[in-house]
Amino acid sequence: MVRPLLPLILAGCASESSPLPLGELVFVRDAVIHPSAEGEGQALPGGGRLVSQDWAPGETITLDGLEGTAPREAECVSLFHVELGDVSRLIAMGGAAPNTAMAWSPGASDRLAVGTHRGELLVVDGWTGEVQRRRQLAETMVKGVAWSGDGSVLYAAEQSPDATLRALDADTLEDRWSLRLADLVETSAPPPAEDIYGVYTLPAAYGLQVLPSSELLVTALHSWTLQDGTKRNLSQVLRVSPAGEIVARWPETPADATFAHPVVDPDGGLVIFSVNRSADGPKPEDLPIGGVQVLRLPELSPVTQVMTEALPPHFQQAFVWEALDVDSAQDAVFLGFGDGRVRVMDLAGEERAHVDAGTPVVAGDVPIHLSVGWGMVHGDGIVFNTSNTLIPWGAASPDLRPPSTHPNENSVFAKGLDGTARWSWTGPQHIQGLSLGADGRSLVVGGGDRQSDTRRDVYGAVVLDLGGAADASGSERQRAVCPTEGPVFFRHEMTVDGRLALAEHPFQDAEGSQHGAYRLTVMR
Repeated sequence: MVRPLLPLILAGCASESSPLPLGELVFVRDAVIHPSAEGEGQALPGGGRLVSQDWAPGETITLDGLEGTAPREAECVSLFHVELGDVSRLIAMGGAAPNTAMAWSPGASDRLAVGTHRGELLVVDGWTGEVQRRRQLAETMVKGVAWSGDGSVLYAAEQSPDATLRALDADTLEDRWSLRLADLVETSAPPPAEDIYGVYTLPAAYGLQVLPSSELLVTALHSWTLQDGTKRNLSQVLRVSPAGEIVARWPETPADATFAHPVVDPDGGLVIFSVNRSADGPKPEDLPIGGVQVLRLPELSPVTQVMTEALPPHFQQAFVWEALDVDSAQDAVFLGFGDGRVRVMDLAGEERAHVDAGTPVVAGDVPIHLSVGWGMVHGDGIVFNTSNTLIPWGAASPDLRPPSTHPNENSVFAKGLDGTARWSWTGPQHIQGLSLGADGRSLVVGGGDRQSDTRRDVYGAVVLDLGGAADASGSERQRAVCPTEGPVFFRHEMTVDGRLALAEHPFQDAEGSQHGAYRLTVMR
């Protein structure tokens, strides 16, 4: 028999763990948890041990004297929580989920680095949740974290008046070097306290990634408003040596645009990033505003750019957020747009597929649509999600609640590179992020705050299997549901051995009361 795990609250501790039911086996993805701490396997903080074990639904498993029947779907066990600070004011003022960055250490993933919305950097034990090191880095947020290949250096990227990129000793969190990116894209004053979105107008070290060469790829980005009301943008893509020196940049001087969410194809030596613009004045003619730019590594030379016109009549410009990818082996460039379109191009800029996944349809007399927020090239196909139902900002009443749901809302789609359908999955979750596990086949689907109803049992994550039989349906690919108390941020990280790191945050009910906490949750 398998029974839900109950949270154990350890008052005053940095981390909390969950106890296991006595005398029973718990079936998790590709493993079984035995309640005894004695024997082979990985000891768990709530007691018991994790033992690698393949199993099939309905199969009887005997392990060290205990017998259990495997369920239809794996359990998802909370290993520990780590509190990340008080964000109640942000939530009370209607703010979005607090930005949280996470990265597992290389190799055995025995440590997890966490950068918080409050500007803290933490290193925690990846199995127990013990906080090994903690340091306040910035007045604002830590935008990204990454480990060096040998795990000796931890890199952290800030969104702050200085937009500092730091290399820190992974054991002590002391600076080895720092690079002030505001020297490239200018600085701006900290926003007033009542401006909950003002932090995003500060310069940022954006999209931090460690390349196979041990160099760093990062974007310096700044989008802000001058005192006279003029809106400005400055961005530049940088390759930084392990010693903190800028060794390549594109373009040579910062561009009048916003470059965001760079994705690296390490085998093909390419990087892709979105190009958008909110500044006043004429658009630069040499940049793919509303599209993507592909550069070749290491010299950061242009390969191709994809420009996309706005979708009339409800959209004034095209917009790509994090739904982008490039794969040299497949000769594929993937883009998902805020208006619901999906495009697949080749590296020469020719279109291979076009999918209207969430483009506007009329419900009554109101247009409704979906955005495509995350996606990737995977093997010889693409995987992407659609959002909850929206009303286009160009519509007459974009602030109204949609009168009905779009038929494709909150779904994950897998398609061939030519756009042909393979499978789809739909759940009750308001999708917040898609992330590929380190095993290359586990797709994590985040569940965030719902705006259209009051269901609170759909937070957390769902794990889908991108491998297996080609004709498996989306529902057949669902391997586990990992519930959390509160909604999760759209960045999540899964190790090769299946540990899943999520950043929870509080939510507010209809009466204005807050529930949950801003905390790291690691599950298996």
